[in-house]
Amino acid sequence: MARFILFAKSLCFDADQQVFYPLNSPAQRVALNPLQSAVLRRVLNAQGKLVRNQALHALFQREPSELPFADRLTSTIAEINRLAQQAHAPGALVHQVPLIGCVLAEQVDVEPFSDVAATAAEAEKPVTVQPEPAVKAVAVKKKSWLWRGIVLALLLLNAVLALVARQEFAPTKHAGTQYKFYGQEAQTQIFIAEGLSANSYIVKDALRRFNELKPRLPDGAMPPLLYINLGRTRVHTSAFLCARPIAQKDNECISWMVFVQELPDA
Repeated sequence: MARFILFAKSLCFDADQQVFYPLNSPAQRVALNPLQSAVLRRVLNAQGKLVRNQALHALFQREPSELPFADRLTSTIAEINRLAQQAHAPGALVHQVPLIGCVLAEQVDVEPFSDVAATAAEAEKPVTVQPEPAVKAVAVKKKSWLWRGIVLALLLLNAVLALVARQEFAPTKHAGTQYKFYGQEAQTQIFIAEGLSANSYIVKDALRRFNELKPRLPDGAMPPLLYINLGRTRVHTSAFLCARPIAQKDNECISWMVFVQELPDA
């Protein structure tokens, strides 16, 4: 059997039977589901090193769900820690590093244990007159709190910087924002998509509707910018009313105009 002795020999995790139990009370078993057991075994085998989300994603793909992976991982780790405490663990087993992965808790000592290996070693032990001293199993050396704290702080800083970079430096120029200036109607500047001709049906029909309906922004103001898009048959949204240039992230644009008739192919 594949077992792990945890918390300085106070708790046992049986990976084959997928249960926790206190070493002094083997009958008090707390069951884990297969996904929780697989995640915990992956973290224990890492021996205190960070297990990244990419390495855990394959475990969750075995049990499809409509919930996002990040939410499932967070709830799974929380449930592992709850079940361990139900089996009288003195603290949490796994810490999660947001957006990056998870790592074994600082206070956890891990000692692999196998009944088969112990039985084989006992059978091969030579018979001697003098009793031999028992050989103490070698435990995995626990990393210091200081180093674990430094590693976790660096990982959190890396995650924060990645989020800031993603927010501040995300590209805002792509195929959907390529427009050319067409003209001005009253207080509204008009732009049309690069692929449109100034004399096309889509442009003329959009301008006709704009002049007839005089649409407004949500605050009731006249839109200073109108963007007319490319269209095909049965087009739904064909234009945008914007308070600021559409290439900006905070442009306050709203989609406008729904065609219900067939448009001629370009």
